[in-house]
Amino acid sequence: MNRWNAFIVVAFARLLLNAAEQKIAIVFPAAQACVPASGRVFVIGSVMPPDTPLTVNGQTVTVWRTGGFLHMAPVKPGTNTLACRAGATEYRHTFTVPFPSPAWDGERLRAQQPLQPLGVYTGETVNLACRAPAGRAVCADIGERTLTLSAHASEPTLYTGRVSFPFPVEAVPVVFYSDGLPDAPAAPLTARPAWPAYRVTGPLFETRARSEPGDGDTVGFLPPGFLVQGAGCSGAHTRLWLAGIRRFAETRHLTPVAGGTPPRRDQPVPDLAAGFSPHPPTNRTPAGILVVLDPGHGGSSSGAVGPTGLTEKQANLEQAGIVKTVLEQAGFNVLLTRQADLDLDLYERARLAYGKKADAFISIHYNSCGASGNPCASRHIATYAWNGIGLRLARALHPHLAAVTPIQDEGVRTASFAVCRNPAVPSCLLELDFITCPEGEEALRQKDRQRRVAEAILAGLRDWLTP
Repeated sequence: MNRWNAFIVVAFARLLLNAAEQKIAIVFPAAQACVPASGRVFVIGSVMPPDTPLTVNGQTVTVWRTGGFLHMAPVKPGTNTLACRAGATEYRHTFTVPFPSPAWDGERLRAQQPLQPLGVYTGETVNLACRAPAGRAVCADIGERTLTLSAHASEPTLYTGRVSFPFPVEAVPVVFYSDGLPDAPAAPLTARPAWPAYRVTGPLFETRARSEPGDGDTVGFLPPGFLVQGAGCSGAHTRLWLAGIRRFAETRHLTPVAGGTPPRRDQPVPDLAAGFSPHPPTNRTPAGILVVLDPGHGGSSSGAVGPTGLTEKQANLEQAGIVKTVLEQAGFNVLLTRQADLDLDLYERARLAYGKKADAFISIHYNSCGASGNPCASRHIATYAWNGIGLRLARALHPHLAAVTPIQDEGVRTASFAVCRNPAVPSCLLELDFITCPEGEEALRQKDRQRRVAEAILAGLRDWLTP
């Protein structure tokens, strides 16, 4: 073999080696996943070696020094394909975007209320509503009764009416109709002169009394064994009396009780903070204070994932371990909700702090954003709490955390996170960075950054304990 031929063979071998080394991985969106996006979606992943030029659907993508990258890709409903090229490597990645739900076409009847089976007292008024083209005569059949609806003064396509039952009825069908249009069935109605009492059988903190069924505000927690007087139902929720006001709780957490003296309608919301120390516990040394640290996610719940594949559950656990060490060195008693890759129920974490009568509960997380958002543009630090005692803890911790985290500071926010809804233990949730940013994923892995975060939490706890 002459020298020129040898050179060609060596060059070709190097080309093959380089091509084999060039790898592309996309972490989000997952392959074949259905992504709730509209117009665009963030694409994160990694390329190896990190200095390999990368294109996605022909657009040049800047790769971070870790090999992680972020790209905002336009999408459309249906199948979307990303054609990724790094050197000689090409990778095609497919996912779908759902088609939007059809809006009301303005030409048909559409039931608006009731949309869930509804149970009320006899004599109680029930509101009916439906959509229909303006100027139509719209009626509702309620069992054997017919009611003419009225067009709303400011919304001519909204038709409303009211009905009540002076006598008991069970599951009476409601159907809206108008000549020339298909009927629109609504949910059935039940009216009774009395409803049973219920015993709470659901777990602590998971059984909540809400202001409205579904997403209503939490107005109290119902402990197991607590008796309440029922007042009807709305879909999968039981209507009940609490402090003289009709509230709602998930029916699956309640069992009807027959006989006995019915609970009072004006019985107060259970006081779950009874027997707990005042907060913050300013009269005790660190040795007498128990802090529960909660590494968020775990097991099958990976949380958010970084561009190079680091999972939030891993990052949370590692950071919580460093915080635990720093706090214990300062004399605090510290308990982790998990010390391994376990998938704990959110309410189980809150129950652990409650059962141990902890003085503080701190849940550690790293953030992401919606599929259509840009993680780098969204990147910030924030601390969340639900009630007054939690907010006081959050406001003591957050300034120290923000001082050691050189990204946008979104401050302390109020949020109804499950782990924060604790009426007895001051609880807050930390979102320390955005793991879906290449820069954020790299930063949260840095040992000095992890140590600074731990020391910031220690400084915040000391401020919280200062009278």
